Amino acid sequence: MTEPDRPDSLDALNERLRDARARRTAGERDKKRKTPLGDFGPAVRVAVDLVAGIAVGVFIGWLLDRWLGTAPWLFLVFFLLGAAGGITNVMRTALQIESKAKEARLENRDSDGKNGTP
Repeated sequence: MTEPDRPDSLDALNERLRDARARRTAGERDKKRKTPLGDFGPAVRVAVDLVAGIAVGVFIGWLLDRWLGTAPWLFLVFFLLGAAGGITNVMRTALQIESKAKEARLENRDSDGKNGTP
């Protein structure tokens, strides 16, 4: 079986659609697919980094206190170490997010036809 003849107008429409899709960049498609909660992910990551650092420190301190019988001293020491580690991870994550945002702003500025100077 052969394909029935299509009208020329459909072929022309097909060509225009292909051209339009080719012009759209991947970035434009991604922007349109973003949800309103698209920026929620980094916030969750920061919160999890902080809570995980504290939780690991507390758990290790509690285990060592129980094993060595030094309650509550190692618990407190490892709580502080876990909090410091969690805050360090939060700062590292925040710097990564900030650098990605700066890169995105520079790319957007360059694509708008400006020279990229602030």
